Amino acid sequence: MSKRARFFAISFFLGSLLWCTGLFGVEKRLALVLSISGIAYVLSAWVLFEDLKGWEWITLLILPVLFTLGSGLFGNLLPTAIPSMFGLNFQIETSLFLGGIVRFLFTVLYVFGVYAVLLTENIFSVASIRTIQLFRAARSVSFILALVVALFFYAVALSLKLPFYVVGMVVGFISLLLSFESLWSIDLKTEHLDDVYLLSIVVGWLMTLYGFVVSFWPVAPFMGGLLLTACFYALLGVLEQRLINKTVVVNYLEFLISASWRVGVCWG
Repeated sequence: MSKRARFFAISFFLGSLLWCTGLFGVEKRLALVLSISGIAYVLSAWVLFEDLKGWEWITLLILPVLFTLGSGLFGNLLPTAIPSMFGLNFQIETSLFLGGIVRFLFTVLYVFGVYAVLLTENIFSVASIRTIQLFRAARSVSFILALVVALFFYAVALSLKLPFYVVGMVVGFISLLLSFESLWSIDLKTEHLDDVYLLSIVVGWLMTLYGFVVSFWPVAPFMGGLLLTACFYALLGVLEQRLINKTVVVNYLEFLISASWRVGVCWG
């Protein structure tokens, strides 16, 4: 079996497991999603085992695990029934059927998403050894998927009506992990790990502050998640440019001061 076939088999298997979580009660789904995320780590490590070395056991496997965990948690926010649409009211059977279609389409998108994640991580593992032409495309796909994962976690954190400090810590921790993977993938070398550590902590800290602020705003969880995702996109884009030395240190410091000041103004 080719590696791409194994990627698709793993994606389909994980998607089937996520679909089956809807058959259990809400109180059991968290444990099931965490278990499936652990399975995603094991299967991803197995299919990429030949090329994994050193820090790649962490950096290459962050996105598959978080994508699975975020999708499983966000899937619980999807409606089980759609009673009305476009001004039309449906009967119970029809509304349940439409809700099932939405969940099915979400699962299909998850399967293709995991497949894309595994393809990009495989390209990263090969690119760390030799130069390949698909590296830039893989970075773009990985960046988009990181934003999708961030949106899932941000929306879930806001929807649970948790205390503001818990929301901020969740937002900051997830942002730190995703930014670490994204910043590391710029050149796939370990000599810049100190800079990657520092910039990831900066992203995590600032996103924690943004999470504090947004948790007080009267916005819907999904809209709040979109707002936080936009902040994460801006932060990660600027700091990626800093890491590849396209932004001078002075502008970098000005950006951090400006971002912290804006958080303080919103907080006040």
